[in-house]
Amino acid sequence: MVSNRLATACQQYPHTTHSARTTVRGDTHTHPRAIVGSPTLEYVAPEGVAQNLASNSCVDAEGTSLAVFGDKNSGKSTLLNVIGLIDTADSGDIFFFNENLKDINDVKQNLIRRDKIGFVYQSNNLFSDFTAIENVTIPQLLLGANKKDAYNSAFKCLDILGLSARINHLPKDLSGGEQQRVAIARAIINEPKIIIADEPTGNLDKNTSNDVFEHLINFVYSQKISLIMATHNLDLARKSDHQIKLV
Repeated sequence: MVSNRLATACQQYPHTTHSARTTVRGDTHTHPRAIVGSPTLEYVAPEGVAQNLASNSCVDAEGTSLAVFGDKNSGKSTLLNVIGLIDTADSGDIFFFNENLKDINDVKQNLIRRDKIGFVYQSNNLFSDFTAIENVTIPQLLLGANKKDAYNSAFKCLDILGLSARINHLPKDLSGGEQQRVAIARAIINEPKIIIADEPTGNLDKNTSNDVFEHLINFVYSQKISLIMATHNLDLARKSDHQIKLV
């Protein structure tokens, strides 16, 4: 039954229930002080990190995009994982809407990940035996929505991203760009305050990358939420409102 399959998928869906998180140590690239929430998103570079970085970078967090770019192993993914409460740092602070996340317990951190952060990755992590719309419903079902409401919300998100005609297709029947747009729809269905995207176009060709990014950035602007994106694509980084380079 579909309901049983969805229930199983919900149990497997990442970043919703408590799991062991790694502590990032050593390299100062991984020790930021980050503030997320209206009216500002602030990244304060630790002493000694990249002369390319201003010591304080502040941007409006509503409807604003921030690109974090740099070479391989510069710490882009680690920084996003720390901000997204997937990893922890052994120093530094993260403030989410004026609340220091070090001061709250794991249960509340799990709720923040579930309710206020949308995640998009280079690998879309779609369930292969679920249709596009079934994949997108999962975060809503985790919030306790009934299946009808979850499907309605999922359809709206897929429609925004130009996939209303593809809702009943399995991932294998979608192009790479379409699969990534399904992943974006899944990330936005709970109306997060922030989207964290780690190389969201890394597996796509140039034209498809631009198309996926345009869909993502248009949603960010229209819904007035913030985007933090790690990328090695300088063209995409330049299209973001603000950039931070890690070296």
